[in-house]
Amino acid sequence: MPRIRTRREPRAALGLAVLLPPALLASPAGADETPEIVVRAPWGAGDGELGRSGGDESAPVGPMSFAVGPAGEVLVLDQVNRRVARFDARGRWLGAVPVGLDTFQDLALAPGGQLVLLDRLAAQVVRVLDPDGARLAETQLLGAGIEEGGGTTALFARDDGVWVEYDHQRSVRVLDARFREPFFRAERTGRPLPDGRQGHARLAGRSAVEVWTVDPGREAVAARAELRYGGTVRRIAALAGDAQGRVVVAVHLWEEDPETFAARDERLELRVLDAALVERRRFETSPSVGAWEQFKEFEVTPEGTIWQLAFVEAGVEVRRWRQPPPASPVSNSADGSPIGGRQRVPRQM
Repeated sequence: MPRIRTRREPRAALGLAVLLPPALLASPAGADETPEIVVRAPWGAGDGELGRSGGDESAPVGPMSFAVGPAGEVLVLDQVNRRVARFDARGRWLGAVPVGLDTFQDLALAPGGQLVLLDRLAAQVVRVLDPDGARLAETQLLGAGIEEGGGTTALFARDDGVWVEYDHQRSVRVLDARFREPFFRAERTGRPLPDGRQGHARLAGRSAVEVWTVDPGREAVAARAELRYGGTVRRIAALAGDAQGRVVVAVHLWEEDPETFAARDERLELRVLDAALVERRRFETSPSVGAWEQFKEFEVTPEGTIWQLAFVEAGVEVRRWRQPPPASPVSNSADGSPIGGRQRVPRQM
């Protein structure tokens, strides 16, 4: 979520973990959370393949970003091949949309199906394409609220227009709902979440992240929490939410050998918080293999499904974790014995 970085660089600040007794966690880390692999794409430039470049004296570059449509269609920003690659909900190749440049670094899908692309370093523009690749709109990044293109850290396409996050501190609306340049650029602190709040996150020491949400109508803090981890937090990999008010925080945990400085233990831990920022679920996944440049690793769709864009030796995987079904309610008969659902475990004093 910070600026584009390699995985050898610690990510600058972004954000808190609530520690709950294990019995209250819906899913302890690593428990029954194997992802579905929706897309497996080998490296290349052909149909069903995704491009990569570099790797000799610089970090290799693969697909920088991705987005997921309402029906589960996966759109991957294959900027090396100057296109957006399209896969259906089962991972089958649907085709590609040409984008013209190989310098786009972020992709968002507008509510009407338009593709919104961010070029933050070269042309320094936000460009809007229709689903076939025809240009609908374009605006320069630099202007009120955005001093330098390299300071932009995320892109959001919403019902009220296109927003760009700057330096993980604030969001600036650069296009209105009709993709026109607004008379003035509205600004809000944090990044927009689907339920209308603004989200904030930042590192709070070696092994903690602070998270808080803000009601933009009142500019008042709605909820705040501190998330603590059993390892060193190297960077915050994602801060996102869904339409039900859940907030997803992903961090990169990293422990290195003090003699060789090589990674001794490395993993991504995801936590799902409710609207009050109380932890309800957690699990782990593997990060991309190698030192890749990547702008967006995770996407959360409105219903709460979590997606990851990950690089492996053979190519690219798009992984998916659906929301688990709600737990069966426990009701008691008059004598206190459970009826249906899960057996209640007696409390130990």
